[in-house]
Amino acid sequence: MKMHFFVILLFVAIAPLLPSERKLNATFLFAFGEKGEQPAQFNRPLGVSADAKGNVYVSDSGNNRLQKFTPQGELIAFIGGFGWEKEQFQFPIDIFVYNSLDIFVADFDNNRIERYDKDLNWLTSYYSNDNWSAKMRFLFPISVCVSLHGDFFIVDSENDRVIKLNASFEPELSFGDYDWGAGVLQEASHIYVSKNDVIYVTDPGAHKILVYDYYGNFLYDVGVGELVTPKGLCVDDQEQIFVADASKNQVLTFDKNGRLLLTIGSLSSKFAGFNEPSDVTIIRDKLYVADTQNHRIQIFQLAWEN
Repeated sequence: MKMHFFVILLFVAIAPLLPSERKLNATFLFAFGEKGEQPAQFNRPLGVSADAKGNVYVSDSGNNRLQKFTPQGELIAFIGGFGWEKEQFQFPIDIFVYNSLDIFVADFDNNRIERYDKDLNWLTSYYSNDNWSAKMRFLFPISVCVSLHGDFFIVDSENDRVIKLNASFEPELSFGDYDWGAGVLQEASHIYVSKNDVIYVTDPGAHKILVYDYYGNFLYDVGVGELVTPKGLCVDDQEQIFVADASKNQVLTFDKNGRLLLTIGSLSSKFAGFNEPSDVTIIRDKLYVADTQNHRIQIFQLAWEN
């Protein structure tokens, strides 16, 4: 098996802050992957997530597969191939690791959420039910997240809304669609539910992140004037928001009040540069970025400077 693995240290620019404020720094550590169809290669990786041990799971979207790597970027396992049976995909986009045990994948063109265990063994497939009310059904799911309570939150890209289902996959709520007032989503993209039960949804059409409470009530916007095409995002234990901006070719970080803390990257094929980054995830003090058009995953060390 051919594998390309790179290690280099680079410092990246940070957004300017007031002298009295702590600064968040990011240091490039390494990257893994290159374009191709062989194991450990990628074709437009769109989703990335990590478990508590630092193992990295990637939705290798162009190859219609899911790959698992060690924290050092060494391939552990992979499954997939084009199709609609179990362990097959039709354009898997988002991936979410829940409690380091269950892996959920938004299988876009198959209109389903796929569930695997940590070893990539298929567990079950979730679909909309025709008996549900029209507002509770989803089509072309683009993102999935599971809360600490076991509730599912799915972005229905066909109707630009969020569907909330309980742990038994029974519908409870939909929000963000055309009649939602201030919290309406123009182009629903990715979702993340924080440990504090705050819901964050990226909206590339509105160039911002919309923030809701656990019941879908709109709270406020983040990134207005800073974001262009926000895609995948994650939120750390301090409610700091990390988001990939595909058009700016950057990863941006905001605090819970929406203040810009950090900006990483520019258009480049070099390390610490990006070409349409699509997703991010945090595990402890490391940031993982799905650098989609560079067909690789990049890892950064995060640290606060007093």
